[in-house]
Amino acid sequence: MNGTDALCNNSQSGNLSEPPCINSAPSPYSYIDITTFMHIFPSIYGILCSVGVIANGLVIYAVAACKKKMVSDIYVLNLAIADTLFLLVMPFNIHQLVRDRQWVFGSFMCKAVVVVDVSNQFTTVGIVTVLCIDRYIAIVHPTSEKRTIQWTIVINLLVWLGSFLLTVPVMMYATVERKEHFEVCIMALEGPEDMYWYTLYQSILGFIIPLIIISTFYSLTLYHVFSSIRRVKRKHSVWAKTATKMVLMVIAVFLICWSPYHVIQVINLRNTSPTIPFIYAYNISICLSYSHSCINPLMLLIFAQNYRERLCRRSALLSSQHSSKLTVVKPEASSGANDAYRCNVI
Repeated sequence: MNGTDALCNNSQSGNLSEPPCINSAPSPYSYIDITTFMHIFPSIYGILCSVGVIANGLVIYAVAACKKKMVSDIYVLNLAIADTLFLLVMPFNIHQLVRDRQWVFGSFMCKAVVVVDVSNQFTTVGIVTVLCIDRYIAIVHPTSEKRTIQWTIVINLLVWLGSFLLTVPVMMYATVERKEHFEVCIMALEGPEDMYWYTLYQSILGFIIPLIIISTFYSLTLYHVFSSIRRVKRKHSVWAKTATKMVLMVIAVFLICWSPYHVIQVINLRNTSPTIPFIYAYNISICLSYSHSCINPLMLLIFAQNYRERLCRRSALLSSQHSSKLTVVKPEASSGANDAYRCNVI
C-alpha cells in the first residue's frame, strides 16, 4: 500500500479493488491495520473462485449428463454458466489486489473484466427472477402451453441480452488511469451526480425490482401450495415444510449476499469522508456479493436431490465401465422416473 492515496478513488469504482476514499483525518486505526485487512481478501477470493468453479462445473456436468432435460435444467444451466464466467475473470481482480490496485493487463482487459463483473449481477439476478416466475407457473398453472424447452431458451437468451445492454454505461466509463507511478482500472465517472445516478441505476435494476418480483411470486406460490394442502387435509405437510424452507433459504441467501453491498453503496453517496471502519464494511459487502456465485451451485448440489442423483449415477456408470469391459450399465433406461424433480431449490 502507498498511504491514503492508494486507497482512494473518489467512490467511482465498479469492482472489488476500488474502495472509496479513506478519511485523511487522524484515526485510532493505523494503515498497517487496513493494509493487513486488505491483504486477506486475495486468499478469500481465491477460495471462492476455486470452490465456485468446481461447484458450478459439477452443476453444468449434471445438467449436460441428463439426456432428457427439463425446463428448470435450462435455467440452472444458464445460471451456472453466468457464475462460471464471472469466476473465471476473478483472478484478474485478485492480481490487482495483490499488486495494491496496480493494473497491468491493458485497457481492453480492464473494460472486459469490469463488464463481466457488473453484468454477472444483472444476469444472475435476472435468471433467478425468471426461474422464480417459472416455478410459479409450473405449480399454479401446470397446464400452461408456454412452458416449453424452446420458450425457456428464448427467455434465457433475452436475459443475457438484457444484461449485456445494462452494462453499456460500464463499457463507456471503465478505463485505465494513471495514479502517480502506476495504472489502475476504475469506473471513471465524471462527478458526484454521475455516481449518484449510476448507483441508483445499479441498485434499482439489479436488486430492488428483482427482489420485489421474487418475493411476490414466491409468496403467491406458497399461498397456492398451502391452500391446496388445506383442501386435501394436509396429506403433503412434509413436502410443504420442505418447500417453505427452500423458498426462505433462496430469499435469505439473496438478501444476505446483496443487501449489504447496495445499502453501503447508497450510504456512500452522502459519505464525503469515509473512515477506515467504513472501508472494512465496504470490502466485506463486496465479498458477500461475490460469494453468491459460489453459494448458488452449492445449494443445488446440497439440497437438490435430482442433481446429486445424476452425479452419483454418472459416477457409478463410469466406475462400472472401468471395472468391467463386458458389462455396460445403462441407468438411462429408467430416466423417466429418475429425472423427475424431487426437490426444487429455486
